[in-house]
Amino acid sequence: MADLLRPDTLTTAVANYIRDAIVHGTFAPGSRLPEVALATQLETSRGTVREALRTLADGGLIEIIPRRGVFVSQLSVRATWEITSLRALLEPYASRLALEAAGHQPAMQQGVKAAFDNLRNAVVTGDPVIVADADVFFHRAVYSYCGHEMLLSQLTMLQALSRRIVLTNQISSADAPTLIAQHAPIAEAVSLRDPELLESAVRAHVIEGGELLMTRMAALEPARSRRSQAATTFGLGRWPSGASPHPRRTSGQPRGEG
Repeated sequence: MADLLRPDTLTTAVANYIRDAIVHGTFAPGSRLPEVALATQLETSRGTVREALRTLADGGLIEIIPRRGVFVSQLSVRATWEITSLRALLEPYASRLALEAAGHQPAMQQGVKAAFDNLRNAVVTGDPVIVADADVFFHRAVYSYCGHEMLLSQLTMLQALSRRIVLTNQISSADAPTLIAQHAPIAEAVSLRDPELLESAVRAHVIEGGELLMTRMAALEPARSRRSQAATTFGLGRWPSGASPHPRRTSGQPRGEG
């Protein structure tokens, strides 16, 4: 029997075990998760496994496809670009709106500072799930005061999809100083109460992270590696700032994705 850490319920223990197996690559993106095999391996009921899988589906780590089964989530380079380019368009605007609406209130500055401190603490743990959640929390703290409900709804969906890409493809690999340094300009712009600077910092950060995600995911797509493409382009559209997406070197110092 696999070793399980037993928190409040067995369902939570099973969900945590499967989640960790996905994040650490035991279950690869696109692989099937059979209920019977998991129940046997973990010496629990199919009902418990089914409930645990539903929990993971809500978080985007797996997909439950009717009449086909349960699969670890997998997204393409193109889907990653579409998700990230929308974030690069919407999130800087939402962040600027938030600072213009609430920048004079101490609550926003305090909230962003607390979220930045939380991100610092998260990267020290080395737990990719904790880091990914702290990353999402930081970004939400920046744009949550925008006062635009439809915009917030879209960003919530896009953030969840971005988190899913990072976790299911084991690409949350930036070291602590790098990840913190990449978020620092955003926190600084909020502290300075500069909407234009904040808008620029958020856009640059989202695009940089998107290009890294696309580069890492391209290496996981065998079909893409066989295509003859120019070495400097993904063959996709432009980022909202006007630049064309292009692969980054994966060697050297890692970069953050959030």
